[in-house]
Amino acid sequence: MPNFSMTKLVRWLAPALLQSCVSSQAPETRTARPSAANESAFRLGLCTARAQRLDGPPGAHQSQGCVVTFTQQLTDAATRGWLGVSQLQRRYLVYAPANLPSTPAPVVMVFPGSTASAEAAAFYYTHARFEELADREGFVVVYGNGVPEANSGDGQVPMRNGGFLPGCFPEHAGEGYDVTYVRLLLAQLETELPIDRSRIYATGLSQGGGMSLQLALEAPDLVAAIAPVEGLPFHPSGVWLHSCHPKPGYDDVSIAMLASTHDRFISYAPGASPLYPAANYPGMEQTRDAWLAALQLQGPPEVDAIPDLVSGDSYTPDTGLVSSSVERQRYPVGANGQELWFYKAVGMGHWWPNPVQVWNGLWPEVGKTNQDIDFADEAWSFFKRHQKRPLPPSQ
Repeated sequence: MPNFSMTKLVRWLAPALLQSCVSSQAPETRTARPSAANESAFRLGLCTARAQRLDGPPGAHQSQGCVVTFTQQLTDAATRGWLGVSQLQRRYLVYAPANLPSTPAPVVMVFPGSTASAEAAAFYYTHARFEELADREGFVVVYGNGVPEANSGDGQVPMRNGGFLPGCFPEHAGEGYDVTYVRLLLAQLETELPIDRSRIYATGLSQGGGMSLQLALEAPDLVAAIAPVEGLPFHPSGVWLHSCHPKPGYDDVSIAMLASTHDRFISYAPGASPLYPAANYPGMEQTRDAWLAALQLQGPPEVDAIPDLVSGDSYTPDTGLVSSSVERQRYPVGANGQELWFYKAVGMGHWWPNPVQVWNGLWPEVGKTNQDIDFADEAWSFFKRHQKRPLPPSQ
């Protein structure tokens, strides 16, 4: 199994982890959130601590969520053998708005990349934008967290609470242990929050994107739609299914996936990537096509050229381009309402698209991110279009 860890990158940053996580060339335009009010606005009994504060510029958008931890028992022999343990200490970060309605609310799950933590997904990737949307739209945000035991590389996790979400790579029976982890955390949340089981969604970056695809394959009863960003490109069949076990209904899960043409970690084209020369990626357009076939979607897409609003958001030494741009391909809706939207980010590196540019110390390794869109907004707009169909009475 290839090593998809970002350990080298995070170790490089660890002494002053993203001390200046935004570039001076990309000023923050969003207004600061009143942290003191939000931190105590909805304190869940399940929580044991506030979200960890991460290094960054003053006024940056830290998560206002709180941390839940629990012990997960492992019963699958292949999983226990691969991890070398019989139980895992799990954690996640949850944000529930103070104005959450009393009626069942949607849940948006956000998963981090390799070696990163739940707080990193909230702060460094998305700048807590999902929490702002949750305040406005009335949903619950859950940031998942991997575990160090799931390492596929050298075992180093320099980020506090960092971990791994290896998705379909480890051998297992039934469903992967991280899928079971998601089931357990949702069951926990239901003891305190009114959750709409027909409107559960998943997104994430890199390994977190792969986790979203794994949920579509192995837990289609849970998720109505997913939005992987530069995710490990797991397929519903073939070599890149790896050890996942698709369950009936995966072909009804709607997908909005984003891929970058200059991703140095996960290659856009079939074959190796600059940072993983031994990897054999299937290609992101090929991954799109595999899922189109699985969802039984036919016909050409409507293509939207998203306005290129920000100049200078491509790392020219790597891409040869000054600016990145995004093309959105919206394929015809399927018989059961399932959809696939494909975002092709030209000239962008390996990061979450949003108005805040990646710290310039990261550009040689991950490139720049596209600043024309905030993919949190795109993902939520897509999620709102979908909810799970009710099961027939016999089921």
